Amino acid sequence: MNTKSITGIVLAGGRSRRMGSDKSLMVLNGKTLVEYAIDALKPLCSKVVISSNNFIYDYTGCEVWPDELPERAPMIGIYSCLKRSETDVNIILSCDMPLMSSEMLEYLIENSGNHDITVPVHGDHFIEPLCGIYRKSSLEILKEFIEKGNFRLNECIQACSHQLVEVDSNLSFYTPELFSNMNSPEDFRSISQTR
Repeated sequence: MNTKSITGIVLAGGRSRRMGSDKSLMVLNGKTLVEYAIDALKPLCSKVVISSNNFIYDYTGCEVWPDELPERAPMIGIYSCLKRSETDVNIILSCDMPLMSSEMLEYLIENSGNHDITVPVHGDHFIEPLCGIYRKSSLEILKEFIEKGNFRLNECIQACSHQLVEVDSNLSFYTPELFSNMNSPEDFRSISQTR
């Protein structure tokens, strides 16, 4: 797939309640978490943007696209950025997965077909809705869910034409930490030891 036809969207608008401070700006081995996400997306995308209502990311060189609606939910960030995106294919990546790799994201693209949404599944059938390929064609159903006040992404994915891509140890790029999520100070300490 031509990278000129892909936009990368870093979700950095979370409230970081469990972390106690803005996790997107936390520094792990000299790099902020938002930079890890940008670096994973850059080889695959013609443009990488940050989904946030905070305009504090000038140092990254990426545009910041704010939410269209006041509700604080990842679905709002995804919907707002998809509406603005100039490409049909968009890679969504939450900023709190610093061990995510470009190879993993490329594998998702290769297995996305023409589905509205393609997301990885790992472990005990655990779906990762904040690491996936979202096409503009998913906008209509995202809008329906938002209008109903239902912000459960997994339910929205099931309602769309979707592809679940199995990610396991048979893949060359796989590591058990690939989807490690940094939500708390304990997670930060644990991941710090991995990097």
